[in-house]
Amino acid sequence: MSRKSAPFRKMLTIVLMLALASFYSMTLAQTTPKAAGELSVSGNVTINGTSAISGATVFNDSRIKTERNSGATVNLGKLGRVQLGPDSEMTLRFATDTIGGNLTSGRAVMNAPAGVGISVATADGIATADGKLASALTVDVTCGNTRVAATRNGAKINSGGKEQYVAAGSEVAVGQAQAPRCARLSTAREPGLSSGAVAALIIAGVGGAVAGIVAASQSDNVTPSSIVVSGFRP
Repeated sequence: MSRKSAPFRKMLTIVLMLALASFYSMTLAQTTPKAAGELSVSGNVTINGTSAISGATVFNDSRIKTERNSGATVNLGKLGRVQLGPDSEMTLRFATDTIGGNLTSGRAVMNAPAGVGISVATADGIATADGKLASALTVDVTCGNTRVAATRNGAKINSGGKEQYVAAGSEVAVGQAQAPRCARLSTAREPGLSSGAVAALIIAGVGGAVAGIVAASQSDNVTPSSIVVSGFRP
């Protein structure tokens, strides 16, 4: 009798072990936190049609909409950051190595570190960055067409089966603009001297040189050869 029950006990033990393994795997899957971002708002912003405040959690496939004179920023931690301008609507999608979504109105600025790609779809096409290098893209549909501006390394825009390269510091427009005079944000540039600042430096330099000549001419025993302008002698 005992010999006949031995195989049954072994089989029962195996079945119980498999059941326990299945239970723990299901429990682990349910307790694993979903990837999420943190929202920061200015003005009136909604998530999936519900009014949102700063600090709200944003999950994958969330639809974010901003009203006039409003804006939203979604901080995705190591994945990067997404910024929406006024009168914008976007269904945000992100995974372990990609951020982006579907932009239906307004403007979105995407920032991603190296190792994270960008993919933003509009009615005219799809703007992408491969993630090999850190990237920053502005995707704008406020005028009816799609403008893609790369502000940090290059990107691509695929529209109607045609792929165009967007070099860093430049922009490419696809589709038909409905409002040619529609105002848009200019492509972000690296910090530098503006024309006003350059003019101020020139004026300051000329003024300093004149002051040096006047001071030198008023001193004792001054000869033409002893006057120095801008560090150079004649």
